[in-house]
Amino acid sequence: MSGSLEAVEREILGLQGMLLAGGAEMRQLYDLYLEMLAPIARQQLITVTYQVCTQVFPEQFLNLEGAERQELQHQIVELATALEAAILELQPRRQKGLMQEAMNGEEPLEANSGKEQETPSLGEQLSHVLYQSSLKINHLLQRAAILPPAPIAVILEIASKAENRPLGRIPHLLTVMLDEQKTKGEGEEEQNTAESQGEWSGHQPMAAIYLQLEELEFQHPPLAKQRSQIRQLEARLASLQQQLHKKQRQYLVLKASRAWWQTWKANEAPDAATSVPEEATDGEH
Repeated sequence: MSGSLEAVEREILGLQGMLLAGGAEMRQLYDLYLEMLAPIARQQLITVTYQVCTQVFPEQFLNLEGAERQELQHQIVELATALEAAILELQPRRQKGLMQEAMNGEEPLEANSGKEQETPSLGEQLSHVLYQSSLKINHLLQRAAILPPAPIAVILEIASKAENRPLGRIPHLLTVMLDEQKTKGEGEEEQNTAESQGEWSGHQPMAAIYLQLEELEFQHPPLAKQRSQIRQLEARLASLQQQLHKKQRQYLVLKASRAWWQTWKANEAPDAATSVPEEATDGEH
C-alpha cells in the first residue's frame, strides 16, 4: 500500500516537471512567434491601406489635398507602429517582467495558476489587438472620406463570427453590399449609424479592413510553421494535464484509504476484519 502511494506521488512530480518544462518551451515559441508576427502585421496594415486608397477608392484619395494625404499617411504609419508595439507587448517574457514588477517579489506557482485561468488566453488577447487596430484604421479612413460611412464595428463582428470565410482578392479586405449589411446589422448598432448609412447608395459596395491571423499566416509560411509548432505543443501539454488529473485523483484515493486504515487500527475494532473490505492496493476503479 505505502509503495503504491509513493510511486503515484513520484509519477505526479514527473508529470508536473514535464508540464513546467513544456510551459517554458511554450513561452519561448510564443516569444518567437510574436516577434515574427509584429513587423508582418505592421507592414500588412500599411499595405492593405495603400490598396484601399489606390485600387478600391482611388477617386476619394485623389480628392484629398496634398497636405491631407501627407497627414493621412502619417497617421497610418502611427497606427501600424502602435500595432507592432502592442503585439510585442504580449510576448510572455515581457508579460513576466510586468508581473514581477507588480508583485515586487516572487509568488508561489500555485497562486499564479489561478490568475492565469481568469485572464484571456494569449490568442484571445492577440485577436483583440488585431480587431482594435482594424477598427481604428477603418475609422481613420472614414474620417478622411476614403471609406463610405457605415457601421464598421458591425461588419467586423459579422466577419469575426463567420466560419471558413474565403480569402478575398485583397488580403485583409472585406467587401459587402449595403443592403446585405443592413439585413445582417439590424439592432442598436444600425440605429446609431442610420443617418450616415443614408448618405450613400444601397448598391455601393462597402469595404473594411480586417486583419486576421489566418490570412497573415497564409501569406507567410514561416509564421504558419511557427504557429503549427505551438499547436502541437498545446496538444501535448493538454494530454499531460489529463494524465496529471488522473494521477492526482488516484493519489487522493490511495491517501484516503491509508488514512482510513490508520484510524481503524487505532480504534482496535474487534470485528474490523469482517466489517470492512480489504485494503486497496492501487486506488483505481
